Amino acid sequence: MIYIDYLLKLSIVLLIVSIFGYLLSLLKEKYDLFNNRISFKSKKITQNLLDEIDLKIFKLGNIHLSIGDQIKIYLKNSRAIKGTVLGAKKQDNTLCILTLEDKVVELNVSKIKRLRILSKYGRLF
Repeated sequence: MIYIDYLLKLSIVLLIVSIFGYLLSLLKEKYDLFNNRISFKSKKITQNLLDEIDLKIFKLGNIHLSIGDQIKIYLKNSRAIKGTVLGAKKQDNTLCILTLEDKVVELNVSKIKRLRILSKYGRLF
């Protein structure tokens, strides 16, 4: 009986610590987003690539996208690509994303059939 009480108290403490850690990481993302800083863990992204990207916050159809959002893109040739938004090039009409395989892909907007947001950067829900 004593072990069950001990395990119950330990699990409650671990739950509270994990929720607190999640909220702190979310507040750090909000702070970075407010200061226009987003960090990517990728070796493919260079400063030259980021300088070429014109738009960091933009609207694609009815969907508002910003840098750091996790999205899934369905193309017209029945392929799907998951990745993180890096931005858009207005002159070329392309969307730049970092895929899960650590590749930078530039997609022309006319090739996109449907787009779904998996998670917004810095949002709680």
